[in-house]
Amino acid sequence: MRPDIAVIGGGLTGLMMARALSATGAHILLVDRSSGADSIPDERTTTINAAGMRMLQTLGVQDNLQQDATPIMRIAVAEGAPLSGLAARRRPNSDLSWQAGDTPMAYVVGNANLQSALTRTLGENSDFYGSIEILSGATLTGMARHAGGMQLDIEDAGGQLSHRSADLVVACDGNNSKVAGFANLAARQEQTFQTAIVSILRAERDHENTAFQRFLPTGPFALMPMSGQHLSLVWTLPDDTAQTLLAADEQAFEAACLDAFGQSLGYLHLAGQRLAWPLRPSLRRRIAAAGVVLAGDAAHALHPIAGQGYNLALADAAVLADCLALARTRGLSSGHPSIWQSYEAARRTERLAMSAATSGINQLFARSPAFVRRMAGAGFAVLDKTPVKSVFSRIAEGGELADAALLRGQFPGTEYAGDS
Repeated sequence: MRPDIAVIGGGLTGLMMARALSATGAHILLVDRSSGADSIPDERTTTINAAGMRMLQTLGVQDNLQQDATPIMRIAVAEGAPLSGLAARRRPNSDLSWQAGDTPMAYVVGNANLQSALTRTLGENSDFYGSIEILSGATLTGMARHAGGMQLDIEDAGGQLSHRSADLVVACDGNNSKVAGFANLAARQEQTFQTAIVSILRAERDHENTAFQRFLPTGPFALMPMSGQHLSLVWTLPDDTAQTLLAADEQAFEAACLDAFGQSLGYLHLAGQRLAWPLRPSLRRRIAAAGVVLAGDAAHALHPIAGQGYNLALADAAVLADCLALARTRGLSSGHPSIWQSYEAARRTERLAMSAATSGINQLFARSPAFVRRMAGAGFAVLDKTPVKSVFSRIAEGGELADAALLRGQFPGTEYAGDS
């Protein structure tokens, strides 16, 4: 069967995109260069906001999570080095704090757990959904547009070349997207010269389901809650400093974490491998062309501040599913210009706002003089006492800058059911 849509990339974004678009009844071809046999265990985590979790529930992904997602009930933000002694007792350990109501603001999920859940969900068959064909160990080597749609050159693990076609190609192949290159959708890359150290820490004290973000002169230090007293670390540092800490022994690394974060959770034990993640945020002015759309890091690679990268990818999939569902109710093909034009317009506000916010905040605290950083920290304290904080809270929970059926917990196209 000729697919309606070819999704290129079998990572977390590609798997979710294939599942979301199949919910419109479309036939999907997923091209995944990984064979799965030689994959390295992934200890990283992903933060999914409340709207994103509603999307996972609606699509049946949450039911397949082997470990429960850890809820985030509070977000604590601080500027500068941690206080000590009498100053630490007189002042709170955060300048800005959000407290959730009855429901969590977000959840932390292990990448390996999420990948496995998505894979199992794609393998579950239902007559209600469209079909999904998966090509594992396959690489896209060429792409061109013809009158009948998009023509794809695909090479398998054995070097055998085949030719497939689809109405629409969705790029979920990362920051260095081949699809974007074939479609001449250029990216503007930010030169940050920073590396994020990613690992797992175990605290002496209960994190109380709090996500911590401390803005230091060298870069932000973030801890996201996990099960028990474990926390997921994302520590942004200048490239050379990061390499030094990656090479340090465990005791020296733990001491550095304690110096950076403070004593509020007691001693911080290293409980996972240390991974280096070179940060090169980028943004594309255009994320769509004739027969092609970009999603996830292929469209917008964010700085990891606030952990919003995958939430943008979820919104990409939810919005594109709505665009596709509307076109199908009108009897239009999956490659109709209205789909990719509507998708690009609908994603403009959130992706520009999030890119500007994450890169801007990082530059403010990592590149500005000390007095500017202190003023920003004072601004956090002021914001903490104003009603404006509720606006940021709603944005953090998701669905505020992107409106789509799946983010509301509904299937795409339900609002059009009576129009056909």
